[in-house]
Amino acid sequence: MPFMPFKTRPNLYYVYDMNRNSIYKIRQHQYEALNHIKNGCNEDVDINVLKEFQSRGLLAESPIIQIEHPATQVLEYQLDRCVNSITFQMSQNCNLRCGYCPYSNNGIYDNRSHSALNINWDTLQQGIDFLVSHSKDVDHLHVAFYGGEPLIVKKLIIDTMKYMLQKVSGKEISFGMTTNGTLLDDSFAREVSDFNISIMISLDGPEVVHNKNRTFADGRGSYEAVYRNIRHIHENYPQLYKKLKFNTVISPNSNYQEIFDYFRKGEEIGDLSKVNFNTLSLNYTEAEFIYEDTYFEERNYEALKAYLLLLGKLKEEPVSYHKGDIETIFSYKEFISPISGTPKISHPSGTCVPGLKKLFVDVNGNFFPCERVDENSSLMKMGNVRDGFNIDKVREILNVGSVTEKDCKDCWAFHCCSICPASADNGKDEHYSESYKLSKCNRVKAVALENLKNYTMMKEFKYPFKREEIML
Repeated sequence: MPFMPFKTRPNLYYVYDMNRNSIYKIRQHQYEALNHIKNGCNEDVDINVLKEFQSRGLLAESPIIQIEHPATQVLEYQLDRCVNSITFQMSQNCNLRCGYCPYSNNGIYDNRSHSALNINWDTLQQGIDFLVSHSKDVDHLHVAFYGGEPLIVKKLIIDTMKYMLQKVSGKEISFGMTTNGTLLDDSFAREVSDFNISIMISLDGPEVVHNKNRTFADGRGSYEAVYRNIRHIHENYPQLYKKLKFNTVISPNSNYQEIFDYFRKGEEIGDLSKVNFNTLSLNYTEAEFIYEDTYFEERNYEALKAYLLLLGKLKEEPVSYHKGDIETIFSYKEFISPISGTPKISHPSGTCVPGLKKLFVDVNGNFFPCERVDENSSLMKMGNVRDGFNIDKVREILNVGSVTEKDCKDCWAFHCCSICPASADNGKDEHYSESYKLSKCNRVKAVALENLKNYTMMKEFKYPFKREEIML
């Protein structure tokens, strides 16, 4: 049934209506009846409660007759004129062998492998030309550099940015790069300072934590080299330093509070507003990552602070310290926007148009939806810089919900789904696997339900969800 009863406190009961993407406050006996129905009970007294809601146009049966993404009908136009970003895999090589990285050939992840391949200049030119010719209806263009380690080919990065600026006029252009930071030396910092570039540096926290996983090929920790380069930029290139951000991977058995405090106190590294915290990805791996209860206790405590800050109950810390959690809280509102009814032809949320905002180009010039997917997957490969998009393949990737159409049609989390192509692809089959995609659903539903509860709790405290009032 496409609804989900829940409660936020012992005496506050609600039901989420998928068809209307809305939350309604209900009485205890209604909550209990709807819970019975969700659990398979068909007692008349419970069914009568459901019928009472349905007589008012609520909690109706799913109207969906076909799973199809709304962008399907305009896909060719969008990919011809609205591509706004391209990410180049500059190299499959890296000077580090991080413990959890696919490029380290560590047996954990299957989606990438380490090699000595670098992208060539012809592929970069063709990629930029493709972006320019397929972005006629876009005002802002973004070019990003990824790896392996992109700074292995520094000159190609500079040359690509210059070429992009030569090819485009009258549009806003930005650049981005993800790097381990060890090769971010003075010469490169000086050259890129005049470009509109943001740089994401991988930094896992204090030296002992960072060096646990982020090591050179000979086993030496990389913290000292990264710290030295960041400090040098901080002291000599203040404008570039403002555009540095940090990606912090929390591995199992890490002390989250220790890592959090490191950035809180890091004067020469950066404050918490610059940091993205991530746990290990569950995509393209059969490994199980077990995080201890202490991690969740520490993590939830910091998340609680974000809620208290928004509600005006905590004054001691800057809002920017909790930027990530606050962005997550506001995302609830974006998911839960009431509608008059779900269209008969619909698609679960969670899937963006492949190639439109994060087109990924590997070292060989092949197209993929984004940098998170398996570049060895035949399903995810959707064209190349020479021939352009394979529209049929893009259409298949886009409509990830179609492989589980029967289950999706009646799923209460239809509008709260976060399954994207990267999480639905097992990297092995020519097409999406129904069983593999369904194996992700319980976790996604659990997260969706928690988000519903958190959003409802904020509404109970009459929080207005006005982003303009939050200075991040």
